Amino acid sequence: MNLLLPVSRGPSFEDAVQLAIDTAKAHGGRIRVLGVVDAAEIRRIEAGARPGAIHLARRAADEVRKRMTAEGKAAVVGALRRCEEAGVPAQGDVREGELEGELVAAAGASDLLVSAVASHFAPDREDASGKLVLSVMREGGIPILLSGAPYRPVRTIVVGCGGGTRTERAVGAMTRLSLWKAASRGILLAVDDSPGRGEGRIAEPRRILADGGYPRWEEKVLPGPRAETVLSFCDSADADVVVLGGWGEHRWDDLLGLSVTGLLLEDGRRHLFLYM
Repeated sequence: MNLLLPVSRGPSFEDAVQLAIDTAKAHGGRIRVLGVVDAAEIRRIEAGARPGAIHLARRAADEVRKRMTAEGKAAVVGALRRCEEAGVPAQGDVREGELEGELVAAAGASDLLVSAVASHFAPDREDASGKLVLSVMREGGIPILLSGAPYRPVRTIVVGCGGGTRTERAVGAMTRLSLWKAASRGILLAVDDSPGRGEGRIAEPRRILADGGYPRWEEKVLPGPRAETVLSFCDSADADVVVLGGWGEHRWDDLLGLSVTGLLLEDGRRHLFLYM
């Protein structure tokens, strides 16, 4: 398994590094640590010069480029050191380019993207939690494992069975990678006021797991509002990872208040495995 670990700003990157190491160790994987120097930010600095001060703007842009490159190299070297200490094969590099384009290109040679949720990729400002990473998932066609909480080992996995193709694709991506096959607890969860419909939502994920050689997981069908019920159940089960079919139909600006994914991101107490 090839894992892509993009360098991001802020302390949450350290948690993502540990999650990537744990995942690689459990599945015989190798990690690529990628730092990206944001070419768009450098262009903005160059373009912000007053008339007659272009040389000053270019000098400022060069200084920013040097600083960002040095920071990226330091983060890559630090992550590689931790991989080496853990006995996980890893390589790393720093590239200059468009953030999303570089990550999408790197995703093409990877099986799984592991990232901090509070990604802070944007220089000098904080992007919305995971916004860029989720965009890369959509454009690059790669499953992502978001380190959505202070580091916690993965023992209990909850699959949110919403029904339809997104759930099937997420569970299928998980089984193709054999993720958490030996986990101590796995739960298929459907939220529906009708037990029969809830069982219907679980049926296909159950089949995909069985075809992938997974042991039979627990099954729960609960009534109530979907997002709040999923969050409450994950609390009661002390879930470490929640598997969901992408980020739903909503625009990003609407996501945090309207979806299961958004509530879990906002809650910040567990990792998310997403695919769409």
